[in-house]
Amino acid sequence: MQTLHRGGDTHGAKMGRAFISLGEWGYVETQESTAPSAVAAKAASDERIAHRGPMQRSLVSPEIGALIGTVLVWTFFWGVGKTFGEADTTLNWLDVAAPYGIMATAVALLMIGGEFDLSAGVMTGATAIHIGLFSQYFMGSGVNIGWAIGGCFLAAAAVGWFNGFMVNKTGLPSFIITLASFFVLRGIILVMAKRLGGKVQVNEITEANGAAGFKNWIAHEWKFTEFSGRDQIFLALVIFGGLILAYGLLEQSFIRRSGMDITGLGVFVGGVAATAVGFFGLHNTDGVSKNAMFSAIGMVGIVLTIVGLALTRWQRRDGSNRVTVGAMSEGVKSRVGLGLAGIAAACVAGIPFDRKQRLPILTWVSSGLRPVIAIGAALVGIALAVKSMRAGLKSGSKGGNAVKLIAFAAYAGLVVMTMVVSVLQLATVQALRAAIMLVLGGGGVAMLMIARGRAGRTSRGLQLVIGLITAAAVVVLALVVRADSEAIRFRAGLLGALLLGAAFLIANTVVEFLMQKRTKGDLAADGFGRRMQVIGVSAAFTGLIIRLVWSNLTPENAARVKAAGGNVGQNVLRQTVLWWVLVAAVGAFVLTKTKWGNWIFAVGGNREASRAVGVPANQVKVGLFVAVSLCGALSGTLIALRYGTVQANVGTGAEFEYIIAAVVGGCLMTGGYGSVIGSALGAAILAISAIGMQTVPDWNSDGRYAFLGGVLLAAVLVNNFTRKKAQEAR
Repeated sequence: MQTLHRGGDTHGAKMGRAFISLGEWGYVETQESTAPSAVAAKAASDERIAHRGPMQRSLVSPEIGALIGTVLVWTFFWGVGKTFGEADTTLNWLDVAAPYGIMATAVALLMIGGEFDLSAGVMTGATAIHIGLFSQYFMGSGVNIGWAIGGCFLAAAAVGWFNGFMVNKTGLPSFIITLASFFVLRGIILVMAKRLGGKVQVNEITEANGAAGFKNWIAHEWKFTEFSGRDQIFLALVIFGGLILAYGLLEQSFIRRSGMDITGLGVFVGGVAATAVGFFGLHNTDGVSKNAMFSAIGMVGIVLTIVGLALTRWQRRDGSNRVTVGAMSEGVKSRVGLGLAGIAAACVAGIPFDRKQRLPILTWVSSGLRPVIAIGAALVGIALAVKSMRAGLKSGSKGGNAVKLIAFAAYAGLVVMTMVVSVLQLATVQALRAAIMLVLGGGGVAMLMIARGRAGRTSRGLQLVIGLITAAAVVVLALVVRADSEAIRFRAGLLGALLLGAAFLIANTVVEFLMQKRTKGDLAADGFGRRMQVIGVSAAFTGLIIRLVWSNLTPENAARVKAAGGNVGQNVLRQTVLWWVLVAAVGAFVLTKTKWGNWIFAVGGNREASRAVGVPANQVKVGLFVAVSLCGALSGTLIALRYGTVQANVGTGAEFEYIIAAVVGGCLMTGGYGSVIGSALGAAILAISAIGMQTVPDWNSDGRYAFLGGVLLAAVLVNNFTRKKAQEAR
């Protein structure tokens, strides 16, 4: 089996080969028996290739942190931004994300291979500047821009080859070599721009000979206006995609039946009918009572569709389904209690606060309470310091330990007090209100989900009860949000998302209660399940794109957009976004489906060991550096054709943001582990935060740097935590 070994995880590519471990990643090809019995025996004896369910495989994937981060960051700005989530804002952040995404793909591959390229940012600016200079001044009057673009790609490839060659030849760290390239390119940009153009920028690039044709071919723009039926198509594709995705997950989780269950088929047909009734009813009626009725019908239909399909295709469990409360451990009881308390608190937390109050929290509270808050924060810092240092002060003199403890506790108290007071001075009461409801509600649901998972280890009947309670809690939160909110995005969008989530949670809970889980691999079922997941995600993603990119420019919508300060007009999707998708797709394919991908992981995990088994390590590293430079040339070309005017500092410093995108996407700084898809999501986070900050009233857009730092740290912690938990659950 041609297999990749990634920190205990394995991914089979072709039957008939096996692997050996090479540090963190391993790769070698040897012939071996392909009999299913031999594969099953090996899986039973080797825990590294033991069967894992689809959710566990998802949690151990390197891009899980970036996926969670993208959803949370987008949802955050969707909630607080004035116009975020509308078509023009979405296309704006996609346009910003595209160059980041193109570069993050190549940088992620290079980081997985164990190297860095600090010239990646300046390469984009160098390419854009030189395209303008060549097309205007080369041979006196300039040349066709096509020759300029081709020459810059060749020059970029040469720079990438030089970086890789020098790293291999000298053995010096790549950041030293590429830092030198950074300064060389930076100097060449400034010298040539000043010598030929008389200033450190190039203008009128799009007016050069041949530029119009190349712009239409490489950097085309599509304009969208009215699209009737957008919301109906969006919801239909999301529901269809969710059902197909659920089917793919079930296919990978449960044992197939030998024949069809007619009872299950009837439930499935009834579920499809109920889903259709709910869908069309919601889009053809108005009023709270009718919307609630059709929402309930649609939720029941989704549950029946999934459960009926499960009963038809997969085996049922055997044994008792009796619920015994005595089987509930103390850990499960406490989490259920905390979860229900959190949900209840979230439902009433907004009552003491005015949702329109925009005063800073510290100035909103009474003057007598402010010192109490500061002193309380300092005491919390002191308590944390004492707790952390107590275990380490058992040895040494008592006097010296006491001085250390007092000094550190005082310092910690001062730091915590300063941080709390600063946050309360900057955050508004409105933000505090939303944060309290979000933390309490999200924490409560998280506690219930953890309790549901733990209960499933001892009693599936108890797991069923807790799962249904969790779904009911989500529905209650959805209704509270609808009753509390004035904005349509919460009253309709968030309500619908929560109700759909509750429906899928109920279906998942019931199916896990009824069906027999798999304990070993099934190549045919796993492959079919993956294809269904791809179709489901693609359908849901297409629906989301339709919802975000196209606008229903009806008079009512136009009036609402104008009232919110938005721009009513044509929405522009630029071809740069398609280049981003194409580059990311190619990078993901190379990394996961080719021998070059195996070599990249092997070289990044252990270069010398990879050489020992025949991996061409030097060629792999040179190829990765060339890929980074070529992606830089592509980004520079798109920038030049997009704006027409390029400053000499374009791209300078962006290399760190490319690295941030890759790290947020799951790449380790030490190499040998990472994901191209994760890096694309990391680029999206960068762009969402940059554009999202501009849509929030009274927020300084420069705060995105602090925001990015927090996202970077959170993504790394989530990646490490989920990978550790998934490894422990084998």
